[in-house]
Parts: sequence; structure tokens; C-alpha cells
Amino acid sequence: MPIRVVLDATVLANARVRDVALAFAEDGLYQPYWSDGIIAEADRRLPEHLARPTRDYLFAELDRAFPDARVTWPTPVLREVPYVIDPRETHVTSVALLCHADAVVTADAVIAQALERSGVEAWTRDAFVTFALDADPARAQRSLLRMVRRRWLDPGSDSDPSDADLLVRLAAWARSALGDNSADLLRGYAAAT
Repeated sequence: MPIRVVLDATVLANARVRDVALAFAEDGLYQPYWSDGIIAEADRRLPEHLARPTRDYLFAELDRAFPDARVTWPTPVLREVPYVIDPRETHVTSVALLCHADAVVTADAVIAQALERSGVEAWTRDAFVTFALDADPARAQRSLLRMVRRRWLDPGSDSDPSDADLLVRLAAWARSALGDNSADLLRGYAAAT
């Protein structure tokens, strides 16, 4: 059974990071989870120019592609979360505890501290991608290459970059958007291709 990972709003609101995270989920490298509250926060974080129908379509597609990802629970559960004061902390920690998550991917330091107090690992985006690349390198690379070809490359382009070239480009993106660990792994995979 794949590990269980909650994706917080900082992941779902960033298009490229969301693409990477969901590509790994599509290939079964982990089981994603989120909640109504996380979706609402992601909606607030999406670019302002994004029209309501586009936002609604995005969230409907998340539910369609990952029908088991949405976590719901009765209100009394919130009273059972230990050591949590801030409502944002309460919500994400509740989601993680309710779905028995192994980790939560978040860029929010306050939420990361609350998770630590509750015994759930908080991963940065870089740690999450590094985990996926380390856990099953061949499958993770296939996931990323397929996703990049499908979503990030210009469909009208006549050129088809090599896997090594795409991994080098992914490494450059990862260095600026994720961190050094995942970028170094991707660059190493490109060199070995």
C-alpha cells in the first residue's frame, strides 16, 4: 500500500507543483488526501485572474481523478486534536490524523510545527519530491516525463526533447521551485540517461 500524504493548499494552489504531485499520485507512488478546508484555502491562493468556472473545473477534476482523496469528518473530531490552537493548524492536523497520513506536504511553518506536535511528519515540497524520486526512481521519472510531455510542453512544437533533456529542464525548475535535493537527483538521473 502506498504511503498516505496530505497535500495542503500551498501545493494545490501552485500549478506546476500540483502537476508534479498529482503525476506521482496517478502512478500510485502515494495516496493523496485533502479536505474541503484545504480546497477552500487553495482557492483563495490561486491567482486572482483565474475565473470562477476555471477554478470550479480544477477542483471537480481533482475529485474526479482522485475520488478517495477528499477527507470529511464529524465536527467533534476537531475537539480531539491535541496541542492545537490555531484553526488552520487544527484543520490540517485533523485531516492528517483522520486519514492516518504518513506525512503532510506544506510550506507553512506554523502548520509544520503543529503536525510535529501531533506526531505527523511535515515535508517540504523538496522533501516530498525527493522521497518519490528515491522510493521508486524509474517509476517517478516515467511519471514526470509523461506529465511534462502532456502538460508543460507546447503541443504545437515539432521537436520532441529527449528524456535526458527533459530531466535537465526539470532539474533547473526544481532548483528554483522546490530545492536542491530534488534538483540534484533529477540532474543525476539525466546524466545516467
